[in-house]
Amino acid sequence: MEHVDTLDRHLAEPNKSLKDYVKEKRSSLGCQLRNRKKVYLDTKYWILLRDSLLGIETNLSVKNLLELLESGVSSEYLICPIGAETFVEILRQTDETTLLKSVHLIDKLSQGVAILFHEERFSLELRYLVLKYLLEESSYHPPEEFVWTKLAYTLGFYTVGNTSFSQSEELALQKSFLDQMWQISLADMVTEIGINNLLNRPPLDNCSDELNRNKELLGDKCKSFEEVFLSEVKGLLDDMKPQFSELLLFLSERFPQLQISKEAANTPQSAQLFAYCIYHAFCHKWLSTELPFIHIHASIHAAIWMDSTRRYKPTDTPDFFHATAALPYFDVFLTERSLKHLLTRTDMALDKLYDCRVVARPSEATAEIEYLLSRR
Repeated sequence: MEHVDTLDRHLAEPNKSLKDYVKEKRSSLGCQLRNRKKVYLDTKYWILLRDSLLGIETNLSVKNLLELLESGVSSEYLICPIGAETFVEILRQTDETTLLKSVHLIDKLSQGVAILFHEERFSLELRYLVLKYLLEESSYHPPEEFVWTKLAYTLGFYTVGNTSFSQSEELALQKSFLDQMWQISLADMVTEIGINNLLNRPPLDNCSDELNRNKELLGDKCKSFEEVFLSEVKGLLDDMKPQFSELLLFLSERFPQLQISKEAANTPQSAQLFAYCIYHAFCHKWLSTELPFIHIHASIHAAIWMDSTRRYKPTDTPDFFHATAALPYFDVFLTERSLKHLLTRTDMALDKLYDCRVVARPSEATAEIEYLLSRR
């Protein structure tokens, strides 16, 4: 792992906060990626490409797809960032050879770039909605520029704290730590964690059985797609109360004319009221793609609940999170056939709504990437 030493530089810049420095790093990364076409591979496709490298997968379309992606990334026209679900699923492999091959492939095609964890993305989406549409603050950058981070922060932001150093020294240490983590590769992370620790981790919880029980129990009470959709929206907003409090605190500091006190911003009642306002906006169809995480997630669940023949599968939950990351922020989404069918069916048309090509078959994926590269 390459050592990055920027401590002295940050000691000389004590007035720049950690929050501002994180924003600066993400803004710079967003500018670098602005003109690159973004391809989201769900775990199935990362495995297919890995198996092609190992000679296990002999489908010629997969081999051609890998070559096209490598060419597009090396020419800085394409990039394949990963999300939290890919990160978790890939590192759950139980074979050292396939795990390491997957990790090196991700390092190569992602160039160390990841998309923010869904809670952080929702915070950005919510803040942009309020600033642009309610406060008419046009100077704030759209989420498309700030949703990108580095692999070390795929599951969320973290830093060192509560050290024995002075406040200014700890701040410099935190910013220097960020610089180090900004450069670390997935292979470096595997080395630091330890391959045996990764191979021996317990399996992830499977919530599909509980979802199916709830569907059987409550399915008859759901009269329409819209009713289920709004129920899902309400549940998701309830889970996001900390994000509402965070935004209220930001507004109290940034816009004193709103007369929001810090005390009021931190109350559960304020977060609840804010969430209700967003729910009310969805009820009246004033919102849809402005909050893509909520809209996509609720739409997918509503579609499944209204299909009496469709049962939840163990892979559904990560697949749905793949979709919430891919559709709003990527140009192409390579995924499972069943998820493609769900996202692209005419009554949903989420692919058209978010202008993201959703592809399932390797031959179609190859043709799609060829088309992207031809537009250079």
